[in-house]
Amino acid sequence: MAQPLVVVTGASHGIGRAVAAAFAAERHPLLLVSRHPTPLDGLPCEQIATAAVDVSDYAALEAAIRAAEALHGPTECLVNCAGFLRIGALETRDPADMSYEVDVLLKGVLNGIRAVLGDMKARNSGTIINLSSVGDRAPGPDGEVYHACKAALRSLAGSLQKGQANNGIRVTNVAPGFVRTNIHAEMGISFDEYCERLGNPDFISAEELADIVMFCWKQPQRICVRDIVVMPTSSDFG
Repeated sequence: MAQPLVVVTGASHGIGRAVAAAFAAERHPLLLVSRHPTPLDGLPCEQIATAAVDVSDYAALEAAIRAAEALHGPTECLVNCAGFLRIGALETRDPADMSYEVDVLLKGVLNGIRAVLGDMKARNSGTIINLSSVGDRAPGPDGEVYHACKAALRSLAGSLQKGQANNGIRVTNVAPGFVRTNIHAEMGISFDEYCERLGNPDFISAEELADIVMFCWKQPQRICVRDIVVMPTSSDFG
């Protein structure tokens, strides 16, 4: 039986790209959504579709998903990975920049869910996996907008799971911390400075976190890993 369609947002780098590669290795057809998409090397073009879409643009995101579904059938799994972290004194941040951060981190997830939920309900099947952060329950002193959005994502997953449990839909909140990505670039600092600010912790690789996402996905449909924190064993944060 052909594998079902998986949609991954934020798929051009970091966690999103690692998640996309993990699903691709299982021969899933994929829609990879990002503002600046790049292909996954060595995979047939008929298996992988890319869309240069900002998740804050609902119409563009829905159109990309419908186009992929026309080729590969309905979306069985949506993995919301799109995001970034910006820090700075809240009283000096540009209000438009803060608004855009909310648009991507929270509204972008809502947009993706809105685009696939109706069909999942009609089929009585589907999985939604949101990449949150350990900051959704243990916020740090910086990045107030980021942490507030991640806390909202955790609440969203809990509410949505309760509402869709009888419709056969699984909703998972994955809350990692200290994952080695290029998130420091969005913060405008070097990786060394990023490590120093965090206290030089151990890091999880994006590929290791993708394995956790795949574990949640591969459970029988009747089992939902609802909320999972993934941290280095050596860390006492959170």
